[in-house]
Amino acid sequence: MKHSLVIVTVTVATTLLAAPAPRVAAAISASASLKDGSSIKGEFRTKRIHGATVFLDKLDLDPGIVKAVAFTGTNGEAKVELANGDRFAMTIDNDSFVVKSLLGELDIPLANFRSISLSQRKAVASCGEDGLVFHCTFDDEGATEHPAIGNATARLLNAEFQPGKDGDALKVQRGLPVVEISLPTGTFGDKGCIEFWAKFLDGKTEFSTGGDPRFFTLYKKSGDEFGTFEFASNSGTGTRGLCSRLPAGFTSTHSGFSGRMPYSDVFHGRPYEGWHHYALVWNTHGIQSGVFHDSRTVATFIDGKVAGTITTQGPSDAMSILSDMQTVMGIPMNECGPSYNNKSSFLIDDLKIWNHDKTDFPL
Repeated sequence: MKHSLVIVTVTVATTLLAAPAPRVAAAISASASLKDGSSIKGEFRTKRIHGATVFLDKLDLDPGIVKAVAFTGTNGEAKVELANGDRFAMTIDNDSFVVKSLLGELDIPLANFRSISLSQRKAVASCGEDGLVFHCTFDDEGATEHPAIGNATARLLNAEFQPGKDGDALKVQRGLPVVEISLPTGTFGDKGCIEFWAKFLDGKTEFSTGGDPRFFTLYKKSGDEFGTFEFASNSGTGTRGLCSRLPAGFTSTHSGFSGRMPYSDVFHGRPYEGWHHYALVWNTHGIQSGVFHDSRTVATFIDGKVAGTITTQGPSDAMSILSDMQTVMGIPMNECGPSYNNKSSFLIDDLKIWNHDKTDFPL
């Protein structure tokens, strides 16, 4: 019985090693713990992990199938866990591991590691995605700090991750700033689109005034807010529902305001629990999609359908000032923002920013 078990384990591991390499353009996130108490997060740049085990004298691992390596002694002795759950002891022959972090590319001697966790970030094809300037999968800390597309960086404040729409998702807790994403100059201009998936967590049936929940806040490096996207029974502009604010204009799903409003009103009776796709679209010269028969400058979408019906136009040059400056997206708010800017918890996944007024959302 013991002999049979060893054969099965070796067969599974050998099959994995012979499998095709991960798709091109997939990056591997790394979270390393060092023996002096330091921790390093970033992208794993070592191409192969070499060594030996009791069942293979020469083992050549693709990091894409490795989940974790915990060093147990000297001379590279370690316990390895693969993505499929296989676990075994291994002596690693690499002299060092290379991790690219915010400090640059670090070539860290193997003797300095206590452990390192690896996770493969999804490959994001750039072909056919003209105008996609930012994409964050929120699969883990590394994928959030170093997004798949876009020259942006993120600072984690109260970030947690749990299973999401595709892979893992970012958990946003009520009253807490969670992530601040510094976006490069040129991210925002006269037209654009922000889309993402989100799921309510609190089990509530009604929402109150602004931020119940607030999905994100946009602000300049100076700290001045210029955009929000949230549920509010009173937006402060005489409207309610799913509300957005940009220099290009304001939009809400319903007119008037009240103390509380059912989520079901915004979803027109459809189930609001579970995952939903949201989008905020703008064009200061009028959204050019054929969806609208007027020249509205800002609109919201839920699950690919128009949600925002009440629109107040902004000046035609209102967004142009942003094209020459760095901006920040706070999820759900500025680190210094008041806690009441987010009154309920949610998950957010697969955030994208486009530089054109996208209104086609294949779901």
